[in-house]
Amino acid sequence: MAESARVPKGQDRLIPWIAAERAFRAIVLLAVGIVLVTHPHANWASEIAHFAQRLGLDPKSNWVQKIIDKISKISSNEDLVFGVAAIGYGILEAAEAYGLWTRRRWGEWLTVIATSLLFIPEVWELTKSASVLKVGAILVNIAVVVYLVWRLRRDDRPASAEPIVVTEPPSR
Repeated sequence: MAESARVPKGQDRLIPWIAAERAFRAIVLLAVGIVLVTHPHANWASEIAHFAQRLGLDPKSNWVQKIIDKISKISSNEDLVFGVAAIGYGILEAAEAYGLWTRRRWGEWLTVIATSLLFIPEVWELTKSASVLKVGAILVNIAVVVYLVWRLRRDDRPASAEPIVVTEPPSR
C-alpha cells in the first residue's frame, strides 16, 4: 500500500487506544459468538447464574436477574443467529482495530462509518431503557467518531487550505 495511505506514527497518541478498545471488543465478541455457535442448546441463564455466584455476585440482584431473564427467553435457534452476528461484528471490530493500529486511513474511515451506523440501534436502545453503561457507551462512540472525523478532515486539507495570516503592511 502506498505510504500516503498511512497516518504518521508520531502524530497521534489516541489512535492506539481506540485500536486497543476495538481489539478488546473483537476478542469478546468472537469468543461469545464461537461459544454460542458451538453450544446452541446450552442453558445460558443457568450458566450465567452459576458464573455470577463464582464471582461472588448475587444472581438475584437486580441487574444480574435482568440479564438472566432476558437470556432465558432466547431459543437455541436464536443462539445460533446471535452467535453468527457476534462473530460477524467481532470480525468488523478486528478489522477496525487492525486498520487503526497500523495507522491506515481506511481503518479510520471504517471506524467512523461502522460506529456511526450503530448510533441508530444505540439510541433506540436508550429510548427503551437508559442506564449508565448504555449512556457511557454511546458517549464514547460519539467521541471516537467526532475525533476521527476531525482528524480525517484536518489531514485531507490541501496545503493551500492552510489559514492565511494577514498582517498589516509596514508603516512608511
